[in-house]
Amino acid sequence: MHELSLTESVNNAILNLCERSGWRRVRRIVLKVGGMRKVNPELMSFAFSVVSKGTVTEGANLSILSMPIVFRCRACGKVADSESTAFLCPKCGSPDVELLSGLELSIDSMEVEAGTGPEA
Repeated sequence: MHELSLTESVNNAILNLCERSGWRRVRRIVLKVGGMRKVNPELMSFAFSVVSKGTVTEGANLSILSMPIVFRCRACGKVADSESTAFLCPKCGSPDVELLSGLELSIDSMEVEAGTGPEA
């Protein structure tokens, strides 16, 4: 279950942000996750509930925005979505493609409860 390690990395990044910013609590997190990550959103939500226990992110509402796999053919310029990783241009059949979207794993937005600010 790679969702656990991905979620742990995201949670650690958020905890670092909270420490630097003086946030007391995170109420909501919106993640962008690309299709190439092959993430199961339900497993990722469960993993988040495990890794956030006892931290300022515990109880936060986690929303996952699934980003499509999109590529551009270098031969003819066609931009296409893909459900798989078999990247062949649907227009000319070329395998010479450039990935435009699908590898994302990023924090899109967060709702936080402000604290007293970082210690000077």
